[in-house]
Amino acid sequence: MERVARYIHKEKHFELSVILPLIILIIPAVIATAGVLVPQKLGINKIELGKELKVDGKNFPFTFLDGMLLADGKRTITINDQKYTVEVKTAPDKIRLNGITEVYTYVFDSTVTFYDPTVRALKAIDKSNEIKLSDKFYLAVASDDFDNVTDVAFVPPTLEKLDILDSQNPITNISGRKFLLSSKSPYKIISKTILPEKSALMLEGGVTIITALNAELNIKGALVTTGLVSFLGSGKLTVSDNGSAYVSAIGPGIDITSDRGALIFVDGSNLRNIDANLTNFVVIRKSSLSKVSINGVYTVYIIDSSIEELEIQNCGNVVINNAAVNNVKVGLVSKVISYNSRFDKFSVSDLSSVALVSSKITDLQLSKGSVLKIKNSSLINAKVENYSIAYLFKTNVNQLSVGNAKYYLLESKTNKITKIQEQ
Repeated sequence: MERVARYIHKEKHFELSVILPLIILIIPAVIATAGVLVPQKLGINKIELGKELKVDGKNFPFTFLDGMLLADGKRTITINDQKYTVEVKTAPDKIRLNGITEVYTYVFDSTVTFYDPTVRALKAIDKSNEIKLSDKFYLAVASDDFDNVTDVAFVPPTLEKLDILDSQNPITNISGRKFLLSSKSPYKIISKTILPEKSALMLEGGVTIITALNAELNIKGALVTTGLVSFLGSGKLTVSDNGSAYVSAIGPGIDITSDRGALIFVDGSNLRNIDANLTNFVVIRKSSLSKVSINGVYTVYIIDSSIEELEIQNCGNVVINNAAVNNVKVGLVSKVISYNSRFDKFSVSDLSSVALVSSKITDLQLSKGSVLKIKNSSLINAKVENYSIAYLFKTNVNQLSVGNAKYYLLESKTNKITKIQEQ
C-alpha cells in the first residue's frame, strides 16, 4: 500500500512538473495575443482599440484610430505607456495611368492591381506593371500602400481574329468578333440590335455611328472602342447578362443603361446619362455626363470627371477622385470615399457612410443614421440630423445645424452652430 502511495505521489509530481512549465509558457503567449494591435500604416480606415490613447502626446477623444481623424504623416500613438509609430496617409498620389501595347503585353508606367470585371469581387489576379494580352480584358487599379486609389485604366483584348463589318447596311444582330473601321464610316443603328454573349464589337478610333430615334444596342457580349468615336443622334447602349462596354465617345444624345452586366467603363467621353443597375464594375474617367444613377453596383470609380446629377444607392465601394458634381445623393447603406472633389449639394441618408478628403462642399445634409468623416476640407452649410454622426477634422465650416444627432469638431473652425428644433 505504501509502495502504491509513493507511486501515485511520483505520478502527480511528474504531471505537475510537466504541466507547470506549459502553463508558464502559455501565459506569456496569451498576454501577447491579448495585447494591442496597432497598424504601422493607416489610410481611410477605423481601427478599434478599446483603450484610452494619446496622439503625439495629447489625449485623443476616442478609443479607436481613424486616418480621417489624424494628420497625415508619422504619428506617435501612446497606449498604456507604450509608444507606437503609425504612418497616416489619406491622399492619393498625383499620378495617372498610361498604358501601351508591347508585342503581346500591355505595359503601364507604374505598378497596378489587375482585376477581372466578370468576377463580382475585388479579387486581384496580379499586381505588376504589365499583363499578357488575350481575348479577355481587365481593369488596372493604381493605389498606394494605404489603399488610396489614384486612377483606373482599361486593359484591352487582342485585335486578332476579327471580321471587318461592312457599313452598306445598318448594323443588325451580330455574331462573332467584328471590327468597325473609320474608313468605312458612317455606320448606322436604326432599331434594337443585340450583341450576343461571346460576341464582340470593336470600334476603331474615328468611327462614326448614326443612331435613329430610340435605337438601342443590347450588349450581352463585349463592346470596345480603341479610340475616340462619335455617335450622331439619340439612342441607348444597354449592358445586360454578363456583357461589358468600354466606351470612349462623343455622343450627347446617348444613354448607357444596364441590367446586371460585368462592366461599364466610360473613358474620355461626353455622353448624356448612365443608369447602372447591379453591374459588377462601373468606371467613369475623364468624362462629362448629365445624370448618373448607380444602384447595387459592386464597385464604382469616378475619376477626373464632371457630372450634373449623381445618385448612388446600395453600393458598398465607391471611390471619387478629382470630380466636380453639382448634386449628389447617397443612400441605402452605401459607402463613398472622395478625394480632391467639389460638390454643390451633397445629401447622405439611410445608414450610409461618406469620407471626404480635401474637398469643397457648398450644402451638405446628413440624416437617417448616416456617418460623415471630412478632413482638410471646406464646408459652407451643413445640416446633421436624425441620429447621424459627423466627424470634422481640420475643416472650416461656415454654418452647422444639428438636430438629434452628434458632431465632433477636431481642429476645425465653425462660424455658427444652430440647434434644429424638434417638431
